[in-house]
Amino acid sequence: MESPTPLLSIAETRDGVWSVNERGPSRVAIAYFPSKWGAMKHAVRVALAKPRCRVAVVERDGTVRAARDYEQGADTHPEV
Repeated sequence: MESPTPLLSIAETRDGVWSVNERGPSRVAIAYFPSKWGAMKHAVRVALAKPRCRVAVVERDGTVRAARDYEQGADTHPEV
């Protein structure tokens, strides 16, 4: 059976700091960044180091603004 895909969510906190929350079957971690750009770079680096991962930008109300799946060895988003 396949393990669940780890999720990296990027969200802005109430005080304007950006957080990257990592949730997976065997790991929970949080990192904080002063800018959205820094948080997104960190999330993509972590996603590329894993066999499979989903990165999502989450609004303050909990809705997903954007999401992308990363999978090593497979092009999940081919250029059109």
